[in-house]
Amino acid sequence: MTKQTPQFWFQWILDSLQEGKEVDITANGWSMYPSIKPGTVLTLIKVPIEALKVGDAIVFTRGEHFVVHRVEKIIPQEPFQIWSRGDANLRFDEIVSSQNYCGKVHGFVLKPAPSLLQRIFYFLLQLIQINWARAKKIPSLLKRDSAI
Repeated sequence: MTKQTPQFWFQWILDSLQEGKEVDITANGWSMYPSIKPGTVLTLIKVPIEALKVGDAIVFTRGEHFVVHRVEKIIPQEPFQIWSRGDANLRFDEIVSSQNYCGKVHGFVLKPAPSLLQRIFYFLLQLIQINWARAKKIPSLLKRDSAI
């Protein structure tokens, strides 16, 4: 099985939204904090750009990345333009047009914070993995040192 490239998934999400399908993605930035935190699963749907309202969280593209920000101002004349901004940002984004608009955030599921027991378990697991990787190098280091 081959691993798909980020460009493949980017195009797959765009195509799925154009077909009217719901798409789930995971947020990984802080620009919408505290409304949307990294790790939050967002459900995206395609909504006509004319149906958007101020306050909606929208998805648009910036290069080959998706950006989720809130609608601040709508200019309904042709060409349709949207001013958006992340909840944690001070400045507005570039103008969102029908060219880079993808859809709207339909819903989201917050990822619960791990419990103290889970954090301790993950820490110990990482410690074992790191030390195991180091321990596997010992025979080659001993062989190298004995050759000197």
